[in-house]
Amino acid sequence: MISGQGAVAAGRMPLHVEQVQATLRDRLIGALMRREGRQWRLVALEPGQAEMLEPERQQSWSGPSVTWLPWPDGARLRMGAGTAGTVLSLGDPLVATAIGHHAEAAALRDFADRPAHLALNERDDLRAALGASIAAIRTEATAPDRPGAETLIEAQLRVTLVHLWRALARPGEQPEGARPVLLRFRQLLEMHFRDRWPVARYAAALNVSPDRLHDICTSALGRPPKRLIHERVGFEAQALLERAPLSLGQIADHLGFASAAQFNSYFRTLYGMLPGAWRRAARARRADGHSAASRSYADWP
Repeated sequence: MISGQGAVAAGRMPLHVEQVQATLRDRLIGALMRREGRQWRLVALEPGQAEMLEPERQQSWSGPSVTWLPWPDGARLRMGAGTAGTVLSLGDPLVATAIGHHAEAAALRDFADRPAHLALNERDDLRAALGASIAAIRTEATAPDRPGAETLIEAQLRVTLVHLWRALARPGEQPEGARPVLLRFRQLLEMHFRDRWPVARYAAALNVSPDRLHDICTSALGRPPKRLIHERVGFEAQALLERAPLSLGQIADHLGFASAAQFNSYFRTLYGMLPGAWRRAARARRADGHSAASRSYADWP
């Protein structure tokens, strides 16, 4: 699927790319890697075998295939002798940004939070499409300071996830219980959080009462819908403050605030500090190789 060899850390991005060439011995990956926050692995195999090793269980799969895995702490990946492929190690900020806030973002996040394995035998078109996206990620990771490298990596990761989701998750299939309301709420929130919709408007669009939406969110997530709305706006604000070359006034306007002063007050209420001070601290942490987001976007169902 992809040629080349070696490991690449993409600068300050929460991304590590490992290219594995076929050898006569097994190869162990990730034994010494320790990163902050939630982690994922995308394992693209040519013919061969790979195995995730955890303290209490093991999972194995064969190539040609692409496997997506929320990665537990302490797990390792063993590539069998004669196996070639690519391993992407991904942090939550990169996955969240790649998923973005399009209409299908809720379904993609729900999909990304579960292991997924796609066999590519006799699926040449899909194999070529996935291979091209993963190769593009690897190419950009070799020069992460090149203008637009992060944007291209995020875009290609989104393309990869969409291909897997289409092939495996049967888009449109409805989950059971309260999850349809939660997933639809999340979809609406991704589309309208910058429009500053109140809880009542989300409830009306979902055809439930505000009290019913409150009960569903509190029961499933331990937080009321108003808090979830604030956290989604806050997460976007953090991402823009940390990574976008925008003034506080431009960020305020992008997020639907009437003024920078209103945005300052909102942000301080959420995080206990002004956005300018948060930005300086975030950039200092990022320069040291850490993400600064205080709450993970993966805290949804």
